[in-house]
Amino acid sequence: MDFPNSWATPKVSHTEQDWWVSAFYGFAEGKDPAAVKEHMDALLDGQRVYGSILVASEGANGTICAPTQALLANALDTLAQRIGLADGFDPTWSRVDRPIFRKLKVQLKKEIVTIKDPSATPLGGSGGEHLDAQAWNALIQDPDTIVIDTRNSFETKVGTFPGAIDPGNVSFSEFPAFVRDQLKGNEDKKIAMFCTGGIRCEKATVFMKNEGFDNVFQLKGGILRYFQQTDEDTNLWDGDCYVFDDRVALNKNMEPWGHISCPVCRMPVGPDQFDDPKFRAGWSCPSCADDHSFDRTRESSKERLKQILLAANKGKRHSGPQE
Repeated sequence: MDFPNSWATPKVSHTEQDWWVSAFYGFAEGKDPAAVKEHMDALLDGQRVYGSILVASEGANGTICAPTQALLANALDTLAQRIGLADGFDPTWSRVDRPIFRKLKVQLKKEIVTIKDPSATPLGGSGGEHLDAQAWNALIQDPDTIVIDTRNSFETKVGTFPGAIDPGNVSFSEFPAFVRDQLKGNEDKKIAMFCTGGIRCEKATVFMKNEGFDNVFQLKGGILRYFQQTDEDTNLWDGDCYVFDDRVALNKNMEPWGHISCPVCRMPVGPDQFDDPKFRAGWSCPSCADDHSFDRTRESSKERLKQILLAANKGKRHSGPQE
């Protein structure tokens, strides 16, 4: 794989960065996803590659990490060939000082990102225009533009672009209802959409085009690539960016910024909430402390925390289910 110059040297401030991370997705049809999974499981068995790879009849999506960029590139090249992606992936590269996943999972899915609308696919329709950071900044500062955060609400609470609409989604499959219920009548407006790595917008923009919205745009490479394309003077983001790995959230320099994930409700908890009396590590956070529907989960979390502490006392890392 050829590494694009713009991504080969990610923005980091640590003195040592030993691990590479790749976030990727690609849409392609006509391949046997079960055979793809089997091949990737065999290829990566015993390799120091960790993370999540989702495979479906429409393509593949995931985030993986490894000690070298070459190891990840080989995995991505093989996966792209197996799913029939002619031009390969356009991954977002970054670096970390440790593995950010505990193991590798290659999973079969009906969709690589779930919207539950077969017509909302880049394989069968045209989506929004992809914009780089500079063009994106100009668009979202236009007062006539409607900016939509296509992520789920627990992600938007960590950070978003100023003025962006939070659809209030618990899952991405709720996005079509949001469009039909709340955006009708704005078909002539410019619509700017963004998500973490770009994949949700691929389907969301196709859906909106199908619903009659003609002026639809998306942030190419999502928030993560936007962070890499901007600096302190040009980055318009407010807050941090939630990520689905052990880092929980990243600041504008692509660094973890102290968030943890509540093991009970999975909501992110920031350092400014650690002194909140509703935050009890492993038991509750300000988002779930008063919600008794999580009581059974709290007991499981308490037991898991106990096992983690026992492993730590023995100098080991608890190898239970990945968060």
